[in-house]
Amino acid sequence: MSDETSQPQGPEGGDPGAGRVISSISFDGIECPVVRTQVHETYFAFEPPTGQPTIYTDDLLTNDQLIAFVDQWLPKAKLVMADVQRRFRKSTSPNCRYQTGDVAYVFGRPFLLRVSPQSRGSMRHAARGRANLGVRLVPEVSLIELSVMQTGSYDQRRQAFMSWADGVLARNGAGLFAQAAERAGASFARKNFTVRVREMRDRLAHIDEKTGVVWLSRDLIAFPPMCCAYACAREIAQHGVSPSLSGDEREAALAKMVHAGCPDWELAHATLFDPDSVFRRQ
Repeated sequence: MSDETSQPQGPEGGDPGAGRVISSISFDGIECPVVRTQVHETYFAFEPPTGQPTIYTDDLLTNDQLIAFVDQWLPKAKLVMADVQRRFRKSTSPNCRYQTGDVAYVFGRPFLLRVSPQSRGSMRHAARGRANLGVRLVPEVSLIELSVMQTGSYDQRRQAFMSWADGVLARNGAGLFAQAAERAGASFARKNFTVRVREMRDRLAHIDEKTGVVWLSRDLIAFPPMCCAYACAREIAQHGVSPSLSGDEREAALAKMVHAGCPDWELAHATLFDPDSVFRRQ
């Protein structure tokens, strides 16, 4: 452990507890920052291509709890970091092909992928005409293990990943959509919509009021949550602004509603449409 510390700050600038909290750890000559967030989860994340590690945790985790977490998970974290480094030594291409060593982003968080073949027993019991796919998540070290029948098949590897990632987007997207609708004052803010995910070529979100379904594009999976919130707010505005408005008046009303639904819309827009964004590599 390094001696570097910082004064803890609560959500509103207050002191959440006495003492000083660890703000970084060091191992093998590597400095690993500790980032405190409002999310009650503790994990290592590794940024390609160097595999630079960061620990994310919440404001309430004590030093003793952090040390215990590092003691338990550092050996596995080193293996994951080595896999990232090995992958980018072999190929400088940043694109994710859902192969072992590739990094895939989910809501802005990088995950290392490992791909293995299904056991013969699993293959014998696979549904006729369908690939038998499996996903195992090790969240403490941001690792996703994909199990497929044919490791050489891009479609099977991607399908296995999406079978998990679709659910992550749908579950989190439901909360983001409801929040954006409430903030924007949409007429349907109190309605219970079902959120589903699919491929969409020409839009990021679509509200089907007749069926009560909100469709989100798979393109949103990699991007941070604010980007999903922005996509929802933009679609909400299209339904919430009166069709009787036109021209500049309508554009102003749409912009006002999008801003209300997603206060960070400018940053979200810039992130979504940045052609060089790391989130566009999968």
